[in-house]
Amino acid sequence: MTATSDVASHPSTTPTETTPRGKIFMMAVIAGAVVTNIYCVQPILPLMTADLHISAANADLVAAATLLGFATGMFFLLPLGDRLNRRLLVLIQIALAFFLAGAAALAPNLPLLVAAAYGVGIVSCVPQQLTPFAAAISQPAERGRSVGTVVSGIMVGILVGRTVAGMIGSAFGWRAVFAAEAAFMIPVGIAAAMLLPRSKPTTDLSYGRLMASLIPLVTNNRSLRESMAIQSLLWAGFNAFWVNLAALLRDGPMHLGSSWAGGFGLIGAAGAAAASLAGRGVDKRGPRWVVGAAIVLVAFSYLLLFGGGESLPLLVAGVIVLDLGVQAGLVSNQTRAFAVDPKAQGRINTVYMTATFLGGGVGAVVSGQLMERFGWTGVCWFGLAVGALAGLLHWTSPSRKFMK
Repeated sequence: MTATSDVASHPSTTPTETTPRGKIFMMAVIAGAVVTNIYCVQPILPLMTADLHISAANADLVAAATLLGFATGMFFLLPLGDRLNRRLLVLIQIALAFFLAGAAALAPNLPLLVAAAYGVGIVSCVPQQLTPFAAAISQPAERGRSVGTVVSGIMVGILVGRTVAGMIGSAFGWRAVFAAEAAFMIPVGIAAAMLLPRSKPTTDLSYGRLMASLIPLVTNNRSLRESMAIQSLLWAGFNAFWVNLAALLRDGPMHLGSSWAGGFGLIGAAGAAAASLAGRGVDKRGPRWVVGAAIVLVAFSYLLLFGGGESLPLLVAGVIVLDLGVQAGLVSNQTRAFAVDPKAQGRINTVYMTATFLGGGVGAVVSGQLMERFGWTGVCWFGLAVGALAGLLHWTSPSRKFMK
């Protein structure tokens, strides 16, 4: 596998003597800004049910479409990060996100809204272009910290984006949320054009051969397969909570609106530093140790959330623990996956994040059905089940050395 040349004056993805913390921070900010496209829909789902005259389960299809679109984009677009300049890929995707979010704001019915949401998801995989970029320009001993910094930015974008979307939706309706997202992509695109460095491709494989190389990458690396499977389960549990929160607050005994659902994003954002701390923990104790701790936290969060349907304090405690666990799992599993092959960071992130968000999409759909049939208890049993399955995979793995 040979590297393709680039203009010498442009920064490369080869680690320098010191990790460029300023560039890593800007990647975190841009990643967090773009990822709001995916999660802004979740607190406004009840507004869609009323305006479009659809069931809650059908409204959940919009949230699932963005997640599945995200998985699609990661599968087909992330490998190009090893083949092309990641900066150019990011700018093209941000421009397309502007147009597709605008299309979602104007969608007259559910099928067109789902289609537009799916398109938004496809082109919003920018954060996952930036995460391997940050890992590639970092010193090996600081790679976990760098991944954690970018993941912190992503998680802040996810959680704060929900808050802002809930406020805008309550005041102006759900269409205004998508319109605001479209407008937001303008300054984000300008910032990305001005601040992101160019990268050197790490392979000259054709796109077809690049995609074909994904298969042996997965089949030949047990640690990568384990990271994919465990994080997909944790992400299913994460999305099961968030896609059903607005319905619980509105229809449950608390009778709270979309702004409250969005407000829970601020509660979760308070734990966003967990991603950076988890990255440091990975550097010191190894990724598998942190993965185990993350699984325990996610499972424990759902024990708290069983009582969250009627108790606001338990709901608050549950969401904090859930976000701590999922963020720690995301960083540790991703760092473990990146260690498989430094020259295939984009492709590793492709299979890892595709699996993660497929799990999230399935979690959104299944939990929506459970919420409709069994209420909040059904969602909590689902979250506890996926946490238990993740634990089973982790602690029965043949590679049980925590430093692996």
